[in-house]
Amino acid sequence: MARYERVAEIYDLLTSASEPLTLAALGQALGASSATVKRLVRFLREELHVTVAFDRERKGYVVTKDAPTLSTAVGPAYDSRELSALLTAYDLLDQIPPGVFRQETAEARSRLQQLLYRRPTGRGELKERVRLLMPQNRRIDERRFQAVLAALATEKRIKISYRSRAREALQTRVVSPQRLTFYRSNWYLGAWCHVRRDLRVFSLDRIVTADVTPIPAHMLPTKTLDARLSSGYGIFEGEADAIAVLKFTAESARWVADEEWHPEQRQERLPDGSLVLHIPFRHATELGMDIQRYGAQVEVLSPPVLRAAIADSLAKAAAQYV
Repeated sequence: MARYERVAEIYDLLTSASEPLTLAALGQALGASSATVKRLVRFLREELHVTVAFDRERKGYVVTKDAPTLSTAVGPAYDSRELSALLTAYDLLDQIPPGVFRQETAEARSRLQQLLYRRPTGRGELKERVRLLMPQNRRIDERRFQAVLAALATEKRIKISYRSRAREALQTRVVSPQRLTFYRSNWYLGAWCHVRRDLRVFSLDRIVTADVTPIPAHMLPTKTLDARLSSGYGIFEGEADAIAVLKFTAESARWVADEEWHPEQRQERLPDGSLVLHIPFRHATELGMDIQRYGAQVEVLSPPVLRAAIADSLAKAAAQYV
């Protein structure tokens, strides 16, 4: 049994006991020798600073009532999802450009560091042993980032000049920020556009200027935002209105079966080991890029328009190598 589990077990025994537990009683409950029990007690005292007293009259160990919880003393035993979430949260906060908001998040970053790196070894080794890499991360201007955060915090409209990748021309918009999302190494702002009178998604690295106005923002209900910003595929705005049916070979299915392409995806394993994945989407741009990562290991079964688009893209790519 790992040391953390041993420590957790003896801690639970001591804190749940109504009276002091003798060395023999602890050893029997843990299935451990007296020497092991003493080492665990010493670990609680010296490494985790938990007050474990020895009641000489009743010849047993007892933990004071004000003892910290084990998760506070040692840091929780994370599963992969929890560790990934904490690492992501810390790295996101750490990427906020220098300035007032970075100062405001300093305490949060410090707390996350404690949660992540305080382990039973008593050393901050996890920080050196675990890395969260964010390739192709786009740099965001500090002032624009602060303006967007300020508008979100105060629910004010913001005037932006925006240069989209589809059109190089600079456009001026007044928008009501709704939701800021970090997705695939970049920040995106979901906002109500008062020019288009609709919800739009703006990449923060393409915002050239940003100025908060004193005008209250037009705020949309959370259910509307979830439907418009989370039901489609990827970062593109819009409710899903189609289902992509993808068939992966038996070889690639070993990896794809464990991937989440969409929260509402559905999959079925075929007798030959291949995998059919059903994915809701609206805009095919990002989905198409993900499909093509698998090359000949995947076939688009439907809809026909997506199948034709992928076939055309692959044919053009192959033509460059003829």
